[in-house]
Amino acid sequence: MKMSNILEKDKIRELLLEHFDHRALLQFGDWRELFLSFFDLAQELIFILNSEGFVVAVNNYGCKELEYSPVEVIGKHFTDFINSENMAAATDMIDKALKDGSASLDVHLISKFEVPKLFGLNLRTVRNGEKIAGLLGTGKNITDVKKLKDELNDLKPKMIELERLINLERSRVLQQKSVLEELNKMKNEFMSNISHELRTPLASIVGFSETIASDPNMPDEMKIEFNYIILNEGKRLARLINEVLELSRMETGKIVLSKSRIDIVRTLRKVIDEFVNQAVEKNITLSVELPSAELLIDADEERLSMALRAVLNNAIKFTKEFGRVKIILNNLFREVEIIVADTGIGIPQDQLPHIFQKFHKANRPIEEVEGVGVGLVFVKQIVDLHKGLINIQSEEHKGTTVIIRLLKNIKDKN
Repeated sequence: MKMSNILEKDKIRELLLEHFDHRALLQFGDWRELFLSFFDLAQELIFILNSEGFVVAVNNYGCKELEYSPVEVIGKHFTDFINSENMAAATDMIDKALKDGSASLDVHLISKFEVPKLFGLNLRTVRNGEKIAGLLGTGKNITDVKKLKDELNDLKPKMIELERLINLERSRVLQQKSVLEELNKMKNEFMSNISHELRTPLASIVGFSETIASDPNMPDEMKIEFNYIILNEGKRLARLINEVLELSRMETGKIVLSKSRIDIVRTLRKVIDEFVNQAVEKNITLSVELPSAELLIDADEERLSMALRAVLNNAIKFTKEFGRVKIILNNLFREVEIIVADTGIGIPQDQLPHIFQKFHKANRPIEEVEGVGVGLVFVKQIVDLHKGLINIQSEEHKGTTVIIRLLKNIKDKN
């Protein structure tokens, strides 16, 4: 036996002798058998220590927990079962029990086969009047409980991290749900708007066609005017349908640009000429600044023209009567820059980050809302396919400026 264990055993003996009443301990023997038969029913370790710290009684269940028989346990000193690392703490527990009447400690008890088992021990003094007759100890094997607690403590950081990830995922799902709801709302608005946009030119086409068909005596001048309106409304309808179809094709990746070397000056001038009459009808001043020399770029002329038409159409559409629209073509070092500036109703600042989202429309009074919310999306798709850049600058009630930059032909020396 280690010297430290012997010293602790002597210390415990002195503590017990100091507090025990030997005559009371002898009287305890009169009812010990009845008491022992009672606590044999308990499903935990129960033992009694005498005045020197030796075990004088122990229940069968406790012996089995420590892999001893009762005969092997009785007569052994309390310290014989204590792990050396817990010896000092066990002595302090006995001292506290003698002074305060009770004490508790989680301590490793050594089994017969040298297996440490963690027990939650409780000591309580047994008194006969004012005299201490014995020390009653109880202990519950908490080895598995401690193991589970340790595992739980190890799991806590992982659980916290898992909870954090779950919360992040929940937030992401809620955000996606919100986005999907918003997209669904925008899609419904888009369907409503496009229905309105389709009905308007169709109503004009049908109405003027019926008028011509129902009046064989209509003057030729009026027929020419009505046919001109029908033609313009038909072109407007075709542009709208083409925009929607082109946007759908682009998003599904079915569009392949058919590029060729084109003179962007000539292409832009042709597009502008298409909107002269529309500008005149609204008394809008249309000013144009184009270089006199050609500027060559590699582009799909048909689709680029469609994008430029959409920009000019927006500029005129959202500019009130007697406003101004200015078109500038700049010859930069490696790029051409197309600027379309108007004095129209502008775009609210909080709407600018969303103008390139499909189906998005700025919140404006109903009389100002024309279009289906695909124009700028369509334009950006075309510019992106040409590896160009588009920028929108706008101030509500003051106007909008659209800036498009496209790479010049690498062989162009202008």
